[in-house]
Amino acid sequence: MTLEQKLKKLKNLKQYINISEEELIKIAKEQLTEEELLQSISSLIKEEEKKFALDLLRKYTYEKQFESSSEKDTLNQLIYTEVIVERIKQHLNKEFEKDAYPLQMLEELRALNDQVLKYKEALKMDKEKEQSEWMEVWETLKKKALNYFEESRGMNTLKCPYCQGIFHLLVRLENKDIIKSSWFKRSLLYNHKVFSLYHDKKITKDEVAEILGVSIQYVDYIYENLFLKEKNDK
Repeated sequence: MTLEQKLKKLKNLKQYINISEEELIKIAKEQLTEEELLQSISSLIKEEEKKFALDLLRKYTYEKQFESSSEKDTLNQLIYTEVIVERIKQHLNKEFEKDAYPLQMLEELRALNDQVLKYKEALKMDKEKEQSEWMEVWETLKKKALNYFEESRGMNTLKCPYCQGIFHLLVRLENKDIIKSSWFKRSLLYNHKVFSLYHDKKITKDEVAEILGVSIQYVDYIYENLFLKEKNDK
């Protein structure tokens, strides 16, 4: 719909009869901007997020006029990004309630907020306050996540059996008894009793491999490089 068509439509509505032409043009432009925004992002956001998007649009158009198509495109990208930021924040709040701290999502949130600041800078909007508020939120979330990780790291460091990389499981240890596993030596699968039986020829190498769920080569390696060294050191 063009500006002329929108003006004509508004002039036929009773609530706009006593409004000046200048004010009517302003209202028409605002409504067209809102309609264009919803049309451009409606397929990308949820129905319940549309009000949040419109509230942002009205806030920004109240503070500043966006005339060129380039500015309007950037404004649409800004509002869409802020909708995604809000969506992630709500998801994180739910995760925090479950004592889960997805660090990767926190990083994504930080990157999206950086993008929001870039859009605002391109539109010459005041970003100092926004940046300060975001940095405060980011530092709070990061502190909570890192504190949780430090408190819960305990027995949660594992080695990936495929890439051999080290990773951590975020597991709460409150109200749990910590015991020393008899099936590991450092990060290696190992049981002294099993290898003692093998050493004394009470079980075979194949039986050791079956008990541990490993290969014959692994049994040979652990026997020679761990069990025998451990035995000789005594």
